[in-house]
Amino acid sequence: MTGQGLDNHIMGILIQILPYLLLLILHHLVLAPFFFNKKLLVYVPVTLALLTAFGFYCFKMGNPQDFRQGGPGRFQGPPPMMQQGIMPPPRPDDMRPPVDSMPHPDGMTPPPDGFRPHLEDERPHIDEMRAPMMREDHHRPMRPEVMKLLIGLLLVLVDLGVMTYLRNLRTEKQVDDLRAENQRHQQRLEEMSRNAVNMQKAETELTFKTDYKQVRVKPDNILYIEGMGEYLKIHHKDSATPLVVLMSMKRILEQLPDDRFARIHKSYIVNINRMSSNSRTQVTMENGTIIPIGESYRVAFSKFISRYV
Repeated sequence: MTGQGLDNHIMGILIQILPYLLLLILHHLVLAPFFFNKKLLVYVPVTLALLTAFGFYCFKMGNPQDFRQGGPGRFQGPPPMMQQGIMPPPRPDDMRPPVDSMPHPDGMTPPPDGFRPHLEDERPHIDEMRAPMMREDHHRPMRPEVMKLLIGLLLVLVDLGVMTYLRNLRTEKQVDDLRAENQRHQQRLEEMSRNAVNMQKAETELTFKTDYKQVRVKPDNILYIEGMGEYLKIHHKDSATPLVVLMSMKRILEQLPDDRFARIHKSYIVNINRMSSNSRTQVTMENGTIIPIGESYRVAFSKFISRYV
């Protein structure tokens, strides 16, 4: 194939592809947004007009002028039957012998040399010489312009389906992002509410009944709490001797700020603001008291320390 022939071939391919490309671009960038914005009164008629214009283009390009008419489309070559190697059937006049070989009134004239009349069984059948206009199943093949129009319609439907799928993916991602953001806001609100409750508990003095009297203690002054069965020994800065009260560990924890007090043993609750040091197995308070950390409380206490200290 020469260079000019190759250029013509490429140009022909581009001319065939360009209408489909323009149809896809117009539908994707102009019409599809109307569909997704639920403006069907605009999308439907404009889409039908676009497909009508595309179909008109296909039929115009697929129907050149008839070769029997004048103009540029006039037939310039042999008939289609001869192009396919099929000879037309002989006319009746062609079957007659020449005039010179016709019998004269005065006698019979022998036929010329080489003349041989056609026998009935040797004559070519008309159906064999006729150009095939339809298939053996008697179904007319689809016209190329109709095929092009159907391909354009299929292209629009495929583009609409792809955009719908992508829109659903984007919508699902947006919903997931909104859920995650809502969850973060919810956690932030819960944290703020917890901090407000803890601040209120920290500013409220605790009242304990001991030795037939009531003693008020600020939660921030408590060093640690030691459990002894049904009683608690509350070690605080305001007194050298601990307070002994009748109360459970669970109940005292409900009255203390949960961002400052942590249970590190089944018998001990400590104020992390009053710790001087801590390790994996024990805690040292600011008054020098060493308190062991229970094995079942170590993981929870480590998370507590990393969060609030």
